[in-house]
Amino acid sequence: MSTALDILFETIAREVLNVPTLATRGRDALDFHDVGVVSLKRALKRAYTAGCDATARQFFASLTSNKGDRP
Repeated sequence: MSTALDILFETIAREVLNVPTLATRGRDALDFHDVGVVSLKRALKRAYTAGCDATARQFFASLTSNKGDRP
């Protein structure tokens, strides 16, 4: 079963790196890919940004859920 993180990684690999799947397929021609450093940097930045966005959403959600606890 895929987690949200697995889906995110698959999406970034497919859209940024042109890697169709992150599943191991058992053949070097299918499991190894030439990736340019510019594309790699874009993929890493996109993953980092997704993490920052998720953290911000959690933080703001905690502020609104704890609103009733304030004096």
